[in-house]
Amino acid sequence: MADITAAMVKELRERTGAGMMDCKTALTQTNGDFEEAVVFLRKKFGNKLSDRQGRTTSEGVVAVWVLDRQDGAIVELNSETDFVARNADFKEMARELAEQVVREKGHNVETVLTQKSVVAPGSTVQERLHDIFTRLRENIVFRRFELISTDEKGSLSAYVHVPANDKIGVLVELEAATAEAAKTEAVQTVGREIAMQIAAARPRYLRREDVPAEVQEREKDVARAQAQNEGRPEAAIEKIVEGRLRKYYEETVLVDQVYLRDPKKTVAQVLKDAGVSIRRFVRFEVGEQVTGAQTSGAIKEQAE
Repeated sequence: MADITAAMVKELRERTGAGMMDCKTALTQTNGDFEEAVVFLRKKFGNKLSDRQGRTTSEGVVAVWVLDRQDGAIVELNSETDFVARNADFKEMARELAEQVVREKGHNVETVLTQKSVVAPGSTVQERLHDIFTRLRENIVFRRFELISTDEKGSLSAYVHVPANDKIGVLVELEAATAEAAKTEAVQTVGREIAMQIAAARPRYLRREDVPAEVQEREKDVARAQAQNEGRPEAAIEKIVEGRLRKYYEETVLVDQVYLRDPKKTVAQVLKDAGVSIRRFVRFEVGEQVTGAQTSGAIKEQAE
């Protein structure tokens, strides 16, 4: 039996919003398996849990940079405090990193850090980050990035949610019917509106077929357990499971989501009306838990 510590209980409570005793019970029942404990609580409380999954306490900003609608990058730059994350020099550094990734196409954070800066050729990217540290006296981490390069029928659009202090950013790749259409302002407008949809509605997948089989089975299991806990008739449970799985798709699959600018349509209908399809999207939010995230590039010195 795993040793359930107070810190584990506290972390589970912060992630789910469930009570301390419920969190301790969940961890005990799952032998300390954190992810299984979350599922245990979902089965018990259903939608009463708060939506805090996958978050950490990192501060920072997200920045995007697109060149000629063909090459684009999205980056996350972290700081210790929100005060520094709001600093104009810090935000400009994040935008500089995004441009660096697009123009020099580094394979990972380590590679980018060793490159000559595109805005200050006499310095490396690592040295540019150190300059920011020297000015702001706070540790800076270039946490992650993603680069997308498209073809002649492709068009990239980007969006950063300024009201959230640049903590949410989106990069979208659309495909138009022709190379000429891909260059039009209409396609660019659709791309930006879809990017805004993604920022606000937080889809996890593009299409239903992108949802892993194990995730679908987990959601069915959770829905079935919730229905049983609600005392629903056994004969009706599978119908209820089917309905709740469909609701899950409508919340987490982009093309199935209700279009926020026109609730009478789905995102799929909007794309069809515009004569475009969506190939992929990337959504970054500061503080997300990301498996295998690149975190090198931290400035090690501490402020005096």
